[in-house]
Amino acid sequence: MKSVTETKSLGDIRTAASHHIASKPPLKGSTYLDVYLLDKERQRLEKELSGLEVRGKRIRERLGEIRKDMDMLKQKAEEAEQERLSDGHPTATGGKQPAGQNSQRPWKKMTVDY
Repeated sequence: MKSVTETKSLGDIRTAASHHIASKPPLKGSTYLDVYLLDKERQRLEKELSGLEVRGKRIRERLGEIRKDMDMLKQKAEEAEQERLSDGHPTATGGKQPAGQNSQRPWKKMTVDY
């Protein structure tokens, strides 16, 4: 059994319900019921596993799309930087901007009464 520090979630804690420990001894002749219950649990787990596979496929596809988009945006940014450097823009070569052209707009100020 895992110690408290190794437990990652509530599902990792060993309980009577999660380990199918009965509160009373099984009745005689309930073997078919046990087989039925185990079969239903197997079906549920197989369905859950197939759902996980579908979800994993969707996640991998979306990650691929994100990688493509990121590569495309990085390429666009690099091209824009190269274009800016090749145009001889004053800020690109380290020169100063003309005095009348601020790269930032001045802040609008207003008074607020409380």
